[in-house]
Amino acid sequence: MKERLLNVIKWILITLGVLFLLQILFVVGAVIGASNFAKTDTNIVNSSKNKLKQIQSVIDYVEDYKNKNGKYPQTIQNVKVKNNVYYDYSTSDDFNCYTIKTKTKKDNMVQQYQHCSFKSEGSSSNSESYSEYSEK
Repeated sequence: MKERLLNVIKWILITLGVLFLLQILFVVGAVIGASNFAKTDTNIVNSSKNKLKQIQSVIDYVEDYKNKNGKYPQTIQNVKVKNNVYYDYSTSDDFNCYTIKTKTKKDNMVQQYQHCSFKSEGSSSNSESYSEYSEK
């Protein structure tokens, strides 16, 4: 009887040890996966910001206007961008969002940048999106 009880206890301890090791492997895998995801996300953001350099003067003008007047401008005139870049600026009906579409002379790639900013009592929200597509 004593041997049987010791045998059962031994198997319970072995099972608990195996489960503990599996748990450690799971946690380590989750940490490694999360760190890789964060690196990928940062690369995407940096890549988009590099592509926005050609319209950064427009973005700076619009954000400065919003800081001074509380809303985005309805139209933009006399803001210089890099040569061979055409841009189209538009705002939402409530002037909380703006969209800038750019196209260069040499290709059919359209780049679109959108920024929205909402403020209410005690909270604020900002969102940005960037996309590229080929126009035929």
